[in-house]
Amino acid sequence: MKRIFMMLLGVLSTLYTTAETGRLYENNEDDNAITRRFKGVVLDENGTPLPGASIVVIGTTIGAGTNTQGEFTLSLRDKGFPILRASFIGYTPVEYKIQDNERNNIVIRLKPTQSSLEEVVVTGTRTEKPLKDVPVLTRVIGQKEIQALNPMDIETLLQYELPGIQFNYNSMSKLPEITYQGMSGEYLLFLVDGERISGEGSDHNPDFSRFNIDDIERIEVVKGAQSTLYASNALGAVINIITKSANRPFTGNVNARYGNNSGQKYTVSGGTKQNRFSSFTTISHRRRDTYTISDDKETERTVINPDGSITIDKSANSSTIRGYQIWDASQKFGYAFTDQFSAEIKGTYYRNKRDNATANAKTNDIFSNYSVNGKLKYLFNVNHRLDLSYIFDSYRKDIDYFVAGYTKKNYDNFVQTARLNYTGNFNDQHTFTAGLEANLEYLKHYMFKDSTNYNQQSYVFYAQEDWKISEKFNLIAGIRTDYHSKYHFRMTPKLSVMYRPVELLTLRAGYAQGYRTPTLKELYEEYDMGGLGMFTIHGDEDLKAENSQQFSLSAEINKDIFYASISGYYNKFKNKITLAYLDNIEDGKSMPDMKYMNSDNAESISMEAIARVKMDCGLMLQGSYAYVHEKEEYKGYNLSMTRPHSLTFNASFNRKFGKVNTSVSLNGQWSSKLHTYSYYSVDNTITEYNYSPRTICTLNTSASFPRGISVGLGIDNLFNYKDKSADYGIQLPQQGIGFIGTVSINLADLFRL
Repeated sequence: MKRIFMMLLGVLSTLYTTAETGRLYENNEDDNAITRRFKGVVLDENGTPLPGASIVVIGTTIGAGTNTQGEFTLSLRDKGFPILRASFIGYTPVEYKIQDNERNNIVIRLKPTQSSLEEVVVTGTRTEKPLKDVPVLTRVIGQKEIQALNPMDIETLLQYELPGIQFNYNSMSKLPEITYQGMSGEYLLFLVDGERISGEGSDHNPDFSRFNIDDIERIEVVKGAQSTLYASNALGAVINIITKSANRPFTGNVNARYGNNSGQKYTVSGGTKQNRFSSFTTISHRRRDTYTISDDKETERTVINPDGSITIDKSANSSTIRGYQIWDASQKFGYAFTDQFSAEIKGTYYRNKRDNATANAKTNDIFSNYSVNGKLKYLFNVNHRLDLSYIFDSYRKDIDYFVAGYTKKNYDNFVQTARLNYTGNFNDQHTFTAGLEANLEYLKHYMFKDSTNYNQQSYVFYAQEDWKISEKFNLIAGIRTDYHSKYHFRMTPKLSVMYRPVELLTLRAGYAQGYRTPTLKELYEEYDMGGLGMFTIHGDEDLKAENSQQFSLSAEINKDIFYASISGYYNKFKNKITLAYLDNIEDGKSMPDMKYMNSDNAESISMEAIARVKMDCGLMLQGSYAYVHEKEEYKGYNLSMTRPHSLTFNASFNRKFGKVNTSVSLNGQWSSKLHTYSYYSVDNTITEYNYSPRTICTLNTSASFPRGISVGLGIDNLFNYKDKSADYGIQLPQQGIGFIGTVSINLADLFRL
């Protein structure tokens, strides 16, 4: 991996040296071309300065942010008259061409937009593109949505924003697990700034506590199989978490959140963006106490015995949700060496001390992570660019024997990824993307025999053509070739089309093949469950890789204040990997062993609809609906744990009173009842489960005062819904109503910087 990275670095260094030699030669002819400084201001439609607006010089790596007075400064070395692109959340981006001798009096005016479709996204195509022009259906959760909901964690945010998402609570790991439109964690690819991450929280799921809400700028969700540009396991969706960067000459924020049931969060961040140099630092502390959910009455379940007779099982349970204390920090540096060549490096650290929550416990769990991510970008000209990136991401779990005074490592996972990516635009019709990627994963796991370690490598070539056939028709065709150290070569194609017959209507259709190689745990696990000899979970080195085919179709209407979309997906799997009981019980064991194996073909069908009205008076109404039909049958009984229907809804109102901005937001999520079954191979019984519908709401109010001071009050779980402990298998248990208070101070506005 190191050799590959150094080779890629050498390629880019050679390109940079060649380009810089030519640039020095040019500057010898005209020293005045070395540095040119431009100053200006960004205003809204009423002439009010817009602090924090982004200014980018098209075709270069140079950019700036505006200060409290909306002012910006840029320094360029290239000749000619640059074109600036100005953007600000909630406003339509504008391109401004600087005229001759226009240096210190540049005035750019932005107009508000009722639509979020002008927002630039990167995940669907690995290139910057307005959301409305992306052929791949993409959902963006931006700062406005995050601030209106004011969530404690990413699980809460995703549940309120994306219908069809379910988080359940794993009874063994005491950690959350995700299902999205019938797809479980192994089929959802979580990225941070476009890069894969290491570590497993619960089974086949990332550690969701790693994602600090206060460090998230936006989340881009690309639905459907996206294995061409990302990874073999991106069969269900790509969820790309874009972190914050400095957007002003000086950036500083202090945030505090306190909730009686939902924990505490304190964050300090600061940075600068000065033409060629940028820096952004975030330090955060989060904590939540352990709490217990207990059933106040017994739950009845019907058990179908092998002879067809019926038994009624009654039980009352309790579930403990473990508390935590988290410290995390991140540091991001950026520098533009020339107008065309820039670099960025980011480092992160995360430490989570989790309560054991067991009476008289003598241990706690400690989860930790650190990562280093470096990126180089070189622009040949306005139409061609080259990107080189490398990430090392390391995640481990330790048992803290705090009574005895020592810790023991029982899980260690790291990934390394190096990528060289080229993007070229030809005649404003063809955008071609191609790349080489090398991946290495190492895993030491307490579930492996003798706690040994394994590793695997994969090498990738991908290519994608984004063809703008006409103003109404766009096509994306891509292919990905994976070479895996165990499973060798595999090619997966993808095709997406977008057709806009009239300005207000956009139609999209897509077909993609997916490919997921077994994880190291699925291949090599050999774990005595509980260490009591009851039964063993076995991996299988002979597992076949999963294959999938996905078809998608969507329609989108956007007209002034109204937006609506409807989309449907069909997924078919071959050689799907499942964990199943073996038929026999070995001597001395009380239960049959379990083993990962390839099952029969599986399929799922899902549909999602969104409608939004955004009025000039400041009122916004939005509703989303999702339907999922998951087929996972055994002897005619459906074993799916996915609720078929779900809704999310939001109503927000923003109003300005003098110099004070106020907002009120009501967010809700509803999940339908679920009728399902489970199979228990020890006695060949089938148990029937019935889960009730569920509605959770949160109400938030906030006021932003002059000089950057904001306060907020909220009520979580507004109608005091209390989950049964018996339902933790399909949802994160709620313990009732909670009250939230927040304070935020923008230091740049406070000191008028």
